Amino acid sequence: MKKLLYILFLLPAFSQNPSKNMRDYDHLDRSAEKSVSVIDRKYGDHAGNRILCRFYNFGGIGDTGGPFSGIYPIGSGNSYFYEFTPVIAASVIDSSGNRVHIVSDGAIGLRDMSPLGYQWGFEPLRGYADPNQDYMAMSSIPDSWPSTWPDRSDDWDGYWNGQYGKYVRADQESYYVMDDYYNDEFAYLPSDTSERRGLGVELDVRGYQWNHPAAEDIIIITYWITNVGDFTLDSVVFGMYGDADIGSTNGDFSDDDAWFDIENDLVYQWDHDGWSNANGGFKPAYFGWSFLESPGIPDDGIDNDGDGMIDESQFDGIDNDGDWLEERDDIGSDGLGSYHINYTGPDADGSEGNGIPDVGEPNFEITDNDESDQIGLTSFYSASYPSIYPSNDEVMWDQLKP
Repeated sequence: MKKLLYILFLLPAFSQNPSKNMRDYDHLDRSAEKSVSVIDRKYGDHAGNRILCRFYNFGGIGDTGGPFSGIYPIGSGNSYFYEFTPVIAASVIDSSGNRVHIVSDGAIGLRDMSPLGYQWGFEPLRGYADPNQDYMAMSSIPDSWPSTWPDRSDDWDGYWNGQYGKYVRADQESYYVMDDYYNDEFAYLPSDTSERRGLGVELDVRGYQWNHPAAEDIIIITYWITNVGDFTLDSVVFGMYGDADIGSTNGDFSDDDAWFDIENDLVYQWDHDGWSNANGGFKPAYFGWSFLESPGIPDDGIDNDGDGMIDESQFDGIDNDGDWLEERDDIGSDGLGSYHINYTGPDADGSEGNGIPDVGEPNFEITDNDESDQIGLTSFYSASYPSIYPSNDEVMWDQLKP
């Protein structure tokens, strides 16, 4: 029986050109010196089930093969990868009228460094963790939380900044926000009104671990991606750059195989001979990363995800697949019903028990993955390490594009 270690990625939405009052961030309050922007960098160790993995709030996953790089099972010392990072790439026209391809990432080891010594990539936004310690906000460590959340009203002070309310859904969660404000490698300006560089993208990132036997070998990461620049990006790709070392980063990583499954939006790797001589010898698990949810195309007349429904959307105010049930799901926009331990009473906005589906309730819009005509996995490329570097934007673009 094969064991499959998963890291699962959800991309619920890619929003274009949000209204300026959606969030009141003033990036110019951050350090004007790019080389100082790393002062907001923090890490968090997810250890909520059988996987131990270090995350960084500038996008990096793992610690370059160290004792926190996808250890499975926890306590074994068997590390399954060197590093992973999300990447966002787009095709844009620079200030000279040339088409260029910009890739922003959060690489830890294979970093794309500017001549001035700062990294061209993602950096964390200030305020989403207690600045007086080294951890990103972790649900299991209240001392890592900020005194007030930048994206919430003050009645959230002292509560966990959950995706759907002031509570923790998983056994362990993490939360941070990052953007590519300082990626000034190319002569492209995503805004007419600020000093912003990069592609003008911002990512809300959450990690989830459950200790339930059905999910104990899984970490789920959600990336809510927003275009906070002033211009529409017409050609955008989200992907993952990863260097898996099946059989441990400690001496048994040269015989790995990799493949992909378009139907299930899954990429996976395994040890070729099924045995590792590292750490006294063991039979390695398979390692996979899957796109559970991806942006949808709600208006092309095509069933992109092959589920029998055409042009569904999580943002049209309609229960497209008809699975919202009043007797079960009419629990209000906070997503809490009387059967939840955190329930404090009916929602103040009157959404609980009103007989219609509301955003935040189960099986409707953003809580229902099936209501999106998802694009899924569109490309896969495997190369001998390290022949492809995240810093090589043109090569990365050629491998990432569908």
